Amino acid sequence: MTKLYLWRVAGALLLASALMTARADDFAAAVVAYRAQDYAAALQVFQRLAEAGEARSQFALGLLYDNGEGVAQNDATAAGWYEKSASQGYAKAQYNLGVMHLTGRGVARNDARARRWFEQAAAQGNSDAVARIIQFAEGGDVEAQYRLALMYLRGGAVPRDQTLSYRWMQRAAARGHLNAMFGMGLLTETGQGTDRSYAGAVNWYVPAAQQGQVQATYNLARLVRLGQGQPQDLARATQLFEKAAAAGFVPAQLSLGMLFDAGEGWPRKPASAVVWYKLAASNGSADAQVNLGYLYAAGGVGVARDPIEAYARTYAGERLGHPLGATNLALMGHSLAASEVALARARGQSYLNRARSLPSVNLTRVEADPATP
Repeated sequence: MTKLYLWRVAGALLLASALMTARADDFAAAVVAYRAQDYAAALQVFQRLAEAGEARSQFALGLLYDNGEGVAQNDATAAGWYEKSASQGYAKAQYNLGVMHLTGRGVARNDARARRWFEQAAAQGNSDAVARIIQFAEGGDVEAQYRLALMYLRGGAVPRDQTLSYRWMQRAAARGHLNAMFGMGLLTETGQGTDRSYAGAVNWYVPAAQQGQVQATYNLARLVRLGQGQPQDLARATQLFEKAAAAGFVPAQLSLGMLFDAGEGWPRKPASAVVWYKLAASNGSADAQVNLGYLYAAGGVGVARDPIEAYARTYAGERLGHPLGATNLALMGHSLAASEVALARARGQSYLNRARSLPSVNLTRVEADPATP
């Protein structure tokens, strides 16, 4: 018989508002009624709370319809309530909804959707969902093989195991899974689950990059720049960085700024560095903000010295978590009047606000380090 989660009494809840406390009390009372098999009473409360958007009650209501407890059994209605709860991140609902998609009860059978719901539940540590992902992977589902490799690499849902991560990543990559090909390059470059080999990493990064995998393109550019795994070629590295940067990969944008700033293989080009730093900064890079601060503080070919802009950029970088930001601000502040500092802070805050408005920006340092799966 297919396993579904049955109701379990939730632990004590510490809720801030009186409304939430009242709902929690109602929820607890409904659980008591359910366990006493007073399904009609439980249904009444769960229905009210579920319609108000409470995820656990949506799951509970789905369970009542699933089992036909206190209401006529209805797979489609059960699936509908499970989906409302699952969409709010409730792991048990995600698992049950995955089962329904897998078996075609209440919804059209769809193995891919089932796997995605199991993945979301597994990411929250749901052991039954993990078991389902393993079944998919062992059955030859290439996406499940890749996801399982990530789970073993990161740990949490399963014990961290680099050997198993490498094994599943290799199986997915061998079947042409693009992200798994990148993953194999990264595992080989860093020696996770296998011997470290730059040349071996390049062998995986090249075909992935040729097919447009942006992280592989970036990591290949790094190795080409450093001459690791193949001869050093700064011109080719720059082309690869530009390809990844054009695809919106922020570490590549930062790396290009650093290449032009340092003048590797050619004279320094501060103006070109500013262009790439500004793009990376606009995408949330603290390092790019602070590096812009250095350039505007010093001035140079194609970059006019601008102490206020230097302070503003450094302020944004400091607020984004750069460890040198505070020290640099203190040094820059000595040469500015109080009114200029206020102006620079306001401008820096506008840069910060722009970064915070990005839908997916992680407000920590974005560094030119190896990309991760």
